[in-house]
Amino acid sequence: MPRAYFSPLGIGYGHASRSLNLAMRLKKEGFSIFFSAYGDASSYLMGARGIEVVHCGEEMVWKQKPDGSPDLWGTLKSLSELRKFLHHIKIEKENIEAASPDVIISDSRVSTLIAAQYLGVPSVVVLNQPKLLLSPLMRRNAPPDELSDSEGYSMFSTVVEKLLNMAITRFWGLSQASIIADFPPPFSISKYHTSNLPKPLMDRIAFSGPLIEPKCELDKEEDTILIMISGPGAERKSLANVIVDLLNNVPDNMRDYDFVVSLGEPSGSGNEEIRGNVKIYKWLPDKWSFLERARLVVSRAGHTTIAEALMCGKPLLLIPVPGQTEKMENARSIEEMGLGKMLKQSEVKTKFFEVLRSLLEEEYRERARKFRERFSDWNFLDRAAGIIESVLY
Repeated sequence: MPRAYFSPLGIGYGHASRSLNLAMRLKKEGFSIFFSAYGDASSYLMGARGIEVVHCGEEMVWKQKPDGSPDLWGTLKSLSELRKFLHHIKIEKENIEAASPDVIISDSRVSTLIAAQYLGVPSVVVLNQPKLLLSPLMRRNAPPDELSDSEGYSMFSTVVEKLLNMAITRFWGLSQASIIADFPPPFSISKYHTSNLPKPLMDRIAFSGPLIEPKCELDKEEDTILIMISGPGAERKSLANVIVDLLNNVPDNMRDYDFVVSLGEPSGSGNEEIRGNVKIYKWLPDKWSFLERARLVVSRAGHTTIAEALMCGKPLLLIPVPGQTEKMENARSIEEMGLGKMLKQSEVKTKFFEVLRSLLEEEYRERARKFRERFSDWNFLDRAAGIIESVLY
């Protein structure tokens, strides 16, 4: 019986949920499954049946400002994150030796790939952000002085971004195969992070599609607006507080709709608060049933949530974290494909219901349904499992 060792990034729940979906598919094919996790991923995976989860160190997450935006310079100046990273490599090496796997699947974790390389165990990396877009974030985080507005500072930001991407590309190259858990071009959610990659990386990646197993029927749709707030704690709270407050005063032209809010807190599973036509859950008891009933989905622009909504044929209102380039580019991609709209966090209080109304127009719903139909015959998990098995056998 082959043994597979999964190690997802521990920030938020998206990496853990898609790794778990892939692990369950391999389990059906006779694999023994082991998980290494930390942070949000650890708490998410502990509830999965038949899964052995070991901890791999302290939580690693970028420092955040009160609005949830990344504090880039605060993170770079912190030696504690480097110490944690080195400790992760050590713990991963010990965990891998104890599990004795035949193949390692790292979802966006460099420390796991380094440990796998050191031990000579074949590995596969799962990505939706193979390169980093840091220069816009660096400029946004720059000190408020003349330097930050200068051409020289802009060039400095671009050079730093290129150097970091050269390094991270080499780390992804430690694996034997790279799975891009996204729709293929030109339909990729993360197209700005998966285009113009270095040729050595581009030659060895495969687009599997998102690692989900959709469970939606279009004829179940109701007049429901689903608001799914995900991400690390500060990202969730900075938006949740504003949204919940807005829903205390739903305008007359939206009162025919039911609003369902998920606050993205797994520890609160089953808790529900009802305020007229508004239901607030800490964690949705059955995500897919809510998705298939929704007319549209509001989200933080996390990759997994976007993919789930699209495979249920739902247009999206995306409110990315300020300065979080991955989610901002995800939102921009969706807007350019005509599948939704992006709303700045600073504009939520004044434009939220206005943008919602525009997304209820038939043109958006029709485009979302056509997108769903385009990929309805794809079995994303089988495609990814095939790549893993090709490395193993």
